[in-house]
Amino acid sequence: MSDISRRGAYGPGEARTSRGLEMSLDVVVLTNEDDFESALPDLSRFARPARRAALSTDGDGQFGPADVAIIDARSNVAAAQAVSHRLTADHPATAVVALVAPADCAAVDVDCNFDDVMLPGTCAEELQARLRLAIGRRRGGLDGTLKFGDLLLHPASFTASLDGRELNLTLTEFKLLNFLVQHAGQAFTRTRLMQQAWGYEGNGRARTVDVHIRRLRAKLGTRHQSLVGTVRGVGYRAPTPPQPEWIVGHQKP
Repeated sequence: MSDISRRGAYGPGEARTSRGLEMSLDVVVLTNEDDFESALPDLSRFARPARRAALSTDGDGQFGPADVAIIDARSNVAAAQAVSHRLTADHPATAVVALVAPADCAAVDVDCNFDDVMLPGTCAEELQARLRLAIGRRRGGLDGTLKFGDLLLHPASFTASLDGRELNLTLTEFKLLNFLVQHAGQAFTRTRLMQQAWGYEGNGRARTVDVHIRRLRAKLGTRHQSLVGTVRGVGYRAPTPPQPEWIVGHQKP
C-alpha cells in the first residue's frame, strides 16, 4: 500500500484547513485509476497522507480500519457498492465516501451503502466538510464504545471510564471529551467547542470552556490529564497517539 504524495505550499505536518486548523483524518483511498490524484488534488493537503489500495472485490483485506475510505466509483459503481458492503462489514466504524462521475450520480442509491458521494474536482473546503459529515453519520449510528488508550467512552449512556474507574462526568464534560477524542489530533477553538457542548456561540463566554476543561482534567487525574491538551493560540485537542478505536457492539457492563 502506498501513500498519496503531499503537494502544495505546506511542509510535513503543516497542512491546514481553511480556518487554519490542522487536519488529521486517517484516509484510505481504494482505486485502480492512475489519475486519482488529479481527480481530487486537494486531498494531498491533509496532514496525514492518504493510504492507497487497489479497488478489489475479492476480499483480500489490503487495508486496516480508517476514519474514512474514499472509493473510486468512476469506472464501476456496482463494484464500488460491493466493496463498500465488504468494507463496512469488516470495519463498521469506517465511513465510506464514493467518488463518482457526474453521469453516474443517478445510479447511486441507498443500497450502495455510501455515507456520501462527491464529484471529481471537489474543493478542499467541501472535501473536508463531506468527509467529516460522513464520519459523523457513520459513528453516530454505531452501538458501541470508543476506546482511546486507557479511556473508554460510552456515547449511548454518556458515561466514561479510565483504567476501569468511572469518571462521573457531567453531560458537558462528556460532550467535550467525546468530541475531542473522536477528532483526536485536531485542534479546536473554544468557540467551536462551545458549539459542540451547548449548540450555540456565546459572546464573551468562550472562557467558560476553560472551566469545564479544568474540571475534566481533574477527574482524569494527573497521569491522564494530558489526554486533553492545550494548543496555545488555538484551544484544545486530544493528542495522538493513541488513536481512537471503535469497539462495535461493546456495551458498558
